[in-house]
Amino acid sequence: MKANEIVQKIMESDGVTQKKLAEALGYDAPQYVGNMLYRKNGMRVDNLVKMLNVMGYEVVIRKKIGKSEEWKVD
Repeated sequence: MKANEIVQKIMESDGVTQKKLAEALGYDAPQYVGNMLYRKNGMRVDNLVKMLNVMGYEVVIRKKIGKSEEWKVD
């Protein structure tokens, strides 16, 4: 699943509109969120992390197999 699809699923399941997310991110208009969600070249990682953080989620990096060490992106 692509990053923008994950954000859209979370927004849908949590009842978050583009307007609410834009306000939480400090933007004046929901178009800023729409532009990030529907970029042709995909979503930038920093925008993904910001959006997830304001919605109460986090990005965790861990190796698929082996050690259980992990890092949180903030």
